[in-house]
Amino acid sequence: MQRRVLTMLVLALLLAVVPTAARAKGASAATISGGGPGGLPGGPITLKGDGEPGTGTDLANLADAAGVFALLFEDGSTAVLTAPPAGDRGPRYTVTWTFPNGDGGADKVRQWVWPYAPGGPLTFMAPGQPVLDATTKGGWYRADDGLRLTLIALGLPKRQPMTAPAPAAAAPAGVGAGAVDNQGRPAPGSATLPHRGPEHGTGSPQAALVIGLLGVGLLVGVGGVVLAVRRRSGPGATAAR
Repeated sequence: MQRRVLTMLVLALLLAVVPTAARAKGASAATISGGGPGGLPGGPITLKGDGEPGTGTDLANLADAAGVFALLFEDGSTAVLTAPPAGDRGPRYTVTWTFPNGDGGADKVRQWVWPYAPGGPLTFMAPGQPVLDATTKGGWYRADDGLRLTLIALGLPKRQPMTAPAPAAAAPAGVGAGAVDNQGRPAPGSATLPHRGPEHGTGSPQAALVIGLLGVGLLVGVGGVVLAVRRRSGPGATAAR
């Protein structure tokens, strides 16, 4: 009986001296702020409670959706990115997590969140932040759309995910300078060269000279016919009758 009581006392002493941070892994609070000029319409959003994974609280669900534990410590999550995606990510929010530490105080860990980024929400946690007697591993994390919906339910603006810009379409094969379709017409988007007439066509100097001589001859002929008609119809012609 005495041995059993002694064992229980020893266990109680051990639990008392073990740092709280070694037992409490979840956050005790989180504050969401930011979002661009003016911030959130209703001001920062604060959650408090039990953030231990699996408890099902709003705090725990938010931490799980944002990849907090994947970025706090190395856990091999495939959602952790090696480099940030390029392009516009939309408005950025800051989530400040509070973790009780073994000194009776609290560690503050900051995480950036882009809820409406194309391809799914993005988060970033800077490495080296003190937390739970260690430091954050940090990095980029690609969350699923559940994070956007969770944040909207907590008070963020109801916005759809951004769409990535469509890549520029490459020109079809064969389309270029002088390309034509199956009917011999310039293909759409092709560069056409100025048309040059044949050397001996209607646009050549020789053709212009021939046309000019024909015109002069025609005028001379018409003039002769008119003069002959006038002579036949003059006074002398009448007298001869």
